[in-house]
Amino acid sequence: HVKLHYYADHGSYLCAVGPDPAFGADDVHKALRLTCGEGGYWHGSTEIKLGPQHPDDRCVYKYVVVWPHKKRYEAVQTVRYMTLRGLRDGDVVESHDSFRAPNSNVFVTTCFTEAIFGPPGLTKLDSMLGDKDIANDWRIRGKGIRSVASLNRALADSTGTALAGGSDLVAVRFVVLVPRLHHGHTVHLTGGHDALGNWNPECKIHMLNLGQHLYGVVVYIPRDELKFEYKYAVYDEKDNLIVREKGTARMMHPPDEPTCRFYNVDETFNYEKSWKGAGVAVPVFSLRSVESMGVGEFLDIFKLVDWCVKVGLQLVQVLPVNDTGMDPSPYSANSVFALHPIYLRVAEVAAIAYAEGNSSGMGGMGSMLRRHASKSPADRSAKVPDDLRHEIETTTALLNKAECVEYGTVLNAKLKLLDKIYKDTWGATAASVGFRSWWSKNMDWLPAYASWKALLETQDEWNFTKWKDDVKSVPKIIDEKSPYYSRVCFFYFVQYHLHLQLKQSSDYARQHGVALKGDLPIGVARYSADTWTNPHYFRMNWSAGAPAFMGSAQNWDFPLYDWDVMAQDDYTWWRKRLSHMAQYFQAFRIDHVLGFFRIWGIPVHNWTGLLGHLEPCKPVTIEELKNIGIHDVNRLIKPYIRWWMLEKSFGHRAREIADRFMIEVSPKVFEFKPELSTVAAIGEELPISNIPIEDSHKARDHEILRNELWALVDNVIAVRSEKNPETEFYLTCHMYHTSSYHHFGPQDAKDRLAGIWHNFYWERQNWRKEGETRLGALQDAAKMMVCAEDLGAVPPEAYEVLDELGILGLRIQRWPQYGSFGDPQQYGYLTIATPSCHDCSTVRGWWNEDPGRCHEFFRTFYGSNPPEQCEEWVSRKVIESHLGSTSMWTIIPIQDIVDMEPSLRSEEPALDAINRPGESEGCWKYRTPYCLEELLERNEFNQSLAGMMKHYGRGKTY
Repeated sequence: HVKLHYYADHGSYLCAVGPDPAFGADDVHKALRLTCGEGGYWHGSTEIKLGPQHPDDRCVYKYVVVWPHKKRYEAVQTVRYMTLRGLRDGDVVESHDSFRAPNSNVFVTTCFTEAIFGPPGLTKLDSMLGDKDIANDWRIRGKGIRSVASLNRALADSTGTALAGGSDLVAVRFVVLVPRLHHGHTVHLTGGHDALGNWNPECKIHMLNLGQHLYGVVVYIPRDELKFEYKYAVYDEKDNLIVREKGTARMMHPPDEPTCRFYNVDETFNYEKSWKGAGVAVPVFSLRSVESMGVGEFLDIFKLVDWCVKVGLQLVQVLPVNDTGMDPSPYSANSVFALHPIYLRVAEVAAIAYAEGNSSGMGGMGSMLRRHASKSPADRSAKVPDDLRHEIETTTALLNKAECVEYGTVLNAKLKLLDKIYKDTWGATAASVGFRSWWSKNMDWLPAYASWKALLETQDEWNFTKWKDDVKSVPKIIDEKSPYYSRVCFFYFVQYHLHLQLKQSSDYARQHGVALKGDLPIGVARYSADTWTNPHYFRMNWSAGAPAFMGSAQNWDFPLYDWDVMAQDDYTWWRKRLSHMAQYFQAFRIDHVLGFFRIWGIPVHNWTGLLGHLEPCKPVTIEELKNIGIHDVNRLIKPYIRWWMLEKSFGHRAREIADRFMIEVSPKVFEFKPELSTVAAIGEELPISNIPIEDSHKARDHEILRNELWALVDNVIAVRSEKNPETEFYLTCHMYHTSSYHHFGPQDAKDRLAGIWHNFYWERQNWRKEGETRLGALQDAAKMMVCAEDLGAVPPEAYEVLDELGILGLRIQRWPQYGSFGDPQQYGYLTIATPSCHDCSTVRGWWNEDPGRCHEFFRTFYGSNPPEQCEEWVSRKVIESHLGSTSMWTIIPIQDIVDMEPSLRSEEPALDAINRPGESEGCWKYRTPYCLEELLERNEFNQSLAGMMKHYGRGKTY
């Protein structure tokens, strides 16, 4: 028998679903459907067959709220189960459960278990140890349990006769989910009954850790005494009370079923306050230290973590750190597994590579950590050749003078130095235990990545479809006799040291209670190691982007994922990607999470991105078009081109352009020639990149002509579907902005078309299933905290799925979901509050860019008389409002944080922006104007910031 208290919406019902046939064999439609009784209590009964079908002696299930068109699962990261150990055929078990809120998912991730709630290595008391049978066996053998009353000592025997026949004794199994528990703290049960110690702290019951933040114990109580109050409590290592559940005590009632002798009570710890944390967002490349070489490096994270500990921050958020080659954008990964060489500290590579007895492995990493903590830079580099050490020091000093990241210069300098070190030391590194262990664990991606890099160096272009070698050539390329072998080994060498340095930094952060949050880009570069290695996972004839409901469409030139193929092997590529990422990060941000529900898919030839469609998508049928009086489909799908339009666009050159690119199909009505009918074909006909600089006027002419012609190509109302091109169509996102629509018959015809357009984009589509399945696979792949960039035109089902999975959303105050500005005091709990991000200006920069809107913002939240500039006290007000928000997390860009301190402010706030979408100049170059060493010494500022964290309760475990 199961019983659950839950207030469900009208039209919905609850069911219990699990792998056992009694719970529907994981099919919600066959699951145990519950009946709603008085007071919002749902109940249901079923029979479970004991035997080999339950090898672990437990029956797993979870609760689901079911509506006609959607479902809401309880938190899925912790397993709910009924223990079967000690039961016999005919036994009656009753379980009173509580619905597990999705936010508990967050606290069972490694962000909390391995970092924030205390580093591993502390003494783990009974909460982490003990005989779990005591809490999972209904008929306990009477030993190993901490006895709290003579009642239990006398009645818990090995044969279980006290629980048989007509006995009035009930075995009560208390299970509580305690998602927030600091390492070393223990969970206890206390209450108003002899078996629970009668509220005497000396007689409390110590609960055992069942795993996944579940704590349990079995207690034996006479049925007629099953009416008493009780609570759960947390104690520290010295048996001091830390926190007791808030509010009035819980009330125990006897089971509803008279024949029940086994009573399961499954609950969630009731905390006094919601947990809230704070973090800093900063790209690794933006860090500056005395030791870094012109760009932030992985080992700079050490000092950043020290600063976080000093000021009370629990998390560091970075941008992607994967290899992007010479492209400075961190979102153009050449490999989702390989790390970027630009983040290596060359001096440390030299120190490790030249050191004697370098046998690495985990022991090597441990010695590297000890070396970093106990030796000076001079001692660490003692075995490095003098000329190389001098070159490294000189290069470091020179490149560190730059105000921003000189990407190409820095990367080339590092690769040159790394090549020298590699040639001197590769033999010792290759023979080391550490390298060989790491290499064997990364065979899934490393040989193919290194082969792709080695081949790329010898090719004239990125398009590997024109290369002689494909992924089948990898065994030949990595062979010792291969002409590529030396370069392949160089890439092994570089990736190995990148792994050591990032892992070392991650471990240091985790051991100091600070989580590292990475970034998961939505796409991969079209011609990357990933697409070369796994072409079957990608739809290379398509590009991902964003539609143009407002402004211009975006074409990111990333190939679409073939989700159907990926699903066939249970998303193995994604699982490997997340598992690899989890070595270094305890949390990650999903870039453009909507892409896991649906993506704007663009034919590869449509560079402008306007002739795409949402994928997947329910198309408009030809019957629908006929029903609103549209019988000429060609009028919708062919570019609308008339002579007057050519004259308007090209003036006196109209006839020349028409003859070159078009066919006049009827008087003053034109179509593009088939061979010149796409954006790509016109772009190739009117090239720009290969025109000599002395012919710049020609390049400018081509640019003007191609833009006008592209606009004509995109001047359509609909495009054909790929599957059924004659009967199914996709309406264009920019339809309202086309002259084709503006000249589409009388107003009533346009209104009928507009009605279908609105239904097509905002009513008929639903991507819940896709989002649930794909995001669920990501969440299951690694136990990191998952955060989503959920900005833009988000369908309602996406918010529902994120909430159900316990995935945090992003709230940027100037980009609200509705209204003029977001109010941090009104954000949902499972969100991250921030005043800005890497894709916009800082608050101070925004003040200069858009003073009118900023003044409106100031009046909305802080009163009248806004200042002309974003002064220090304004920056402080903005930070304080976010620290005081209702969001679980406040993660603030480091530029906005230091803008509270006059001496740390940059001279030009416009240069503090990380990226300016739509622009190519000045992006991905920002580097802090101060060193981390200097930041650590700003005691007054740091103490003030720490005081703000304490005042707003950020980072407190309970």
